[in-house]
Amino acid sequence: MIRKKLIIPVFISTLCFSLSCFAQTPKLLKTIIVDAGHGGSDVGAVGQYEGSLRSKEKDITLAISKKLVATLQRELPDVKTIPTRTTDIFQNVNEKARIANQYHGDLFICIHADSGPLKTARRKIGTRQVTHYKTSYTGKGKKRKKKITATKVEEPVYQYYKLPLQRSGTSVWIFASHKTSDKLKAIIDNEEDFNIEADDSLSNSVDFNSPEMKPIIAIYAKRFQLKSINMGMLVEEEIAKTGRQTYGLNQRQVGIRVLQSTNMPAILIETGFINNEEDERYLNSEKGQQELADGITEAVKRYKSIVENGNSGNKLPVKENDEKITPATEKYNSRTKNILKRIDVRQPDFKVDLYDDGDVDGDMVTVYYNGKILLSNKKLTEKALTLNLTVDPSRTENELLIYAENEGEIPPNTALMIVTEGSNRTEVRIASDEKKNGVIIFTKQ
Repeated sequence: MIRKKLIIPVFISTLCFSLSCFAQTPKLLKTIIVDAGHGGSDVGAVGQYEGSLRSKEKDITLAISKKLVATLQRELPDVKTIPTRTTDIFQNVNEKARIANQYHGDLFICIHADSGPLKTARRKIGTRQVTHYKTSYTGKGKKRKKKITATKVEEPVYQYYKLPLQRSGTSVWIFASHKTSDKLKAIIDNEEDFNIEADDSLSNSVDFNSPEMKPIIAIYAKRFQLKSINMGMLVEEEIAKTGRQTYGLNQRQVGIRVLQSTNMPAILIETGFINNEEDERYLNSEKGQQELADGITEAVKRYKSIVENGNSGNKLPVKENDEKITPATEKYNSRTKNILKRIDVRQPDFKVDLYDDGDVDGDMVTVYYNGKILLSNKKLTEKALTLNLTVDPSRTENELLIYAENEGEIPPNTALMIVTEGSNRTEVRIASDEKKNGVIIFTKQ
């Protein structure tokens, strides 16, 4: 019993000492890994609608990645920028992650192009003559006879083809928050490549299997996610400046293996929809490819400044009873609307539960539905804020808007929304800040 009491303070003091050592040296952005998605036998998405350029995702990602690498090297000559591939070769996701970890990357940027299911249409291209046979009977009993009558008719001849996607634009993805344990495993599995934010003399003496290192590694996994969120939002902002449609920062629930297996902040950019006519031509053009490369580079430069200068934008959380003196209508219209998801509902009534996503860090929100305030200056916690909503039949779209009253202790303001409609359940992760409101659109089917 006495030994247990002695061990605990020793462990805590060791942990605190280790954390303080790791915090002494600010993190420098020394190495960026740029990954061109797919490659070789893995072609990715292909343009398949009628009139498409028959583009292959692997070719588009390589072209954009090459321009991004060149632009980063020009704009940030003091930073090493390493591509995972420069030719049309196949690499599985584990190989891509291995390269990133081997070169001690401080940031992983994965380039992809999006797609989606295509609708089939048909057009009449002519007619053909066919013979239809009709069977009839005359008489009864033994005198009953079968009679077959042949009739020639004209039938239309149709040609079937694929329609282009209507959806276009760029989205940014990070590894899902519930996959943080996978990120932690990537750090431990690649411990020889793990780049601790401290002096080399300290990192060389670290025992990754020691008990006190486990919580430290977990902290780094969470830190990587927060940095990924910051980087992702910066990319989204810069791409939006070009006038392109953007879909905010997203977390895919099934996870993204290449992001989970890299022991560094990591984002994946879906640069556009290869089966949308306008997007496909944009992604194949020199102008479009360079515009994307320039936007991502500007985001990296801003991210580098934040990381290296320690200017994370942290602000003290607003107390729950400290109402900001800002009119509701001004709040609603003062920031750009970032549409994060569109949800089709089959019933007129549905429920929305709001939680703080990730760490509970004092995030506070004001919530509007179709322009009317429902919640004001409410703190997000692990306990749900529940809203029972009804679709307005006079509207084609019903808008739920999240206004960030602050960014908590860990920017940005992040919320987990769970929408329940009958037996259907949809999860949406919302990131909002002082420039953008997170918006969810509900439409009645």
